[in-house]
Amino acid sequence: MKLRLFIFLTTCGFLIFALTMTFVPVLPAWAHYTTRAGFLVIFGALWWVARDGHRLSQFRPVFFAYFTAVLGLSLGFFFADRGLELLGLTTHTPVGIAVAKLLQASLIVIGILVVARICGESFASLYIRKGRLMLGLSVGVITAAALLVLSLLQPAVRALGAARLMSLAPWMLLFVASNAFMEELLFRGLFLGRYEPLIGRWPAVLSTGLTFTLAHMQVKYAPELLVFLFVTFGFSIAWGWLMLKTESLWGSFLFHAGADLLIILPILSSLGAA
Repeated sequence: MKLRLFIFLTTCGFLIFALTMTFVPVLPAWAHYTTRAGFLVIFGALWWVARDGHRLSQFRPVFFAYFTAVLGLSLGFFFADRGLELLGLTTHTPVGIAVAKLLQASLIVIGILVVARICGESFASLYIRKGRLMLGLSVGVITAAALLVLSLLQPAVRALGAARLMSLAPWMLLFVASNAFMEELLFRGLFLGRYEPLIGRWPAVLSTGLTFTLAHMQVKYAPELLVFLFVTFGFSIAWGWLMLKTESLWGSFLFHAGADLLIILPILSSLGAA
């Protein structure tokens, strides 16, 4: 029973992220509206129906998570680019890339938090809480520092020079902080605590890890996609375990931000200075 439920939840998670994020670049325009609207109607209705006493009541937290994820992703999809245009920026510069990520992440995070409040969900249920703070910060800082060193050792980054690196630092930090917090909240903070009672602790980590990894299967910045996905899966399992172990997202947020440095530093180093 739990295996079937694990497969079902993982499949649902994959479809939601695939159709509202991963495959968006190749979907026709009409699909962006109909798919998102359909998900919102279906999961919103299921959340409303599955109240106490209903046979689906145990799945109500999951319906909330699916609805909230789609709403947050839709806000980021429809409005982030417009915000960037209003600021007169493009994603062809380090500033534009960082600000674009900030706008997208802010819209997704705000959407999740607002829906949580409206639906009576606490921020603590999203792992936005103190938890075992010192353990989380210790692991997060150590892993982020180690990944920063690895990032700086990449040939493309080493060729930049100290002055260029310092000029990129604010935009690099803005990007990784925005992306890491958004993705930890969206993929794990929103789902881990709602999957765990249904399928167990480690299956919840595995399910969210698979969903997170498959959501990145369309990336263009990885020279070897299979290697990238393998490493991403390993990271996602570590982040999920750390979030459950520390009972908060702060450690996995810092760890995740460090991992993002491996990707964003070479990308920013290849762009112009503006």
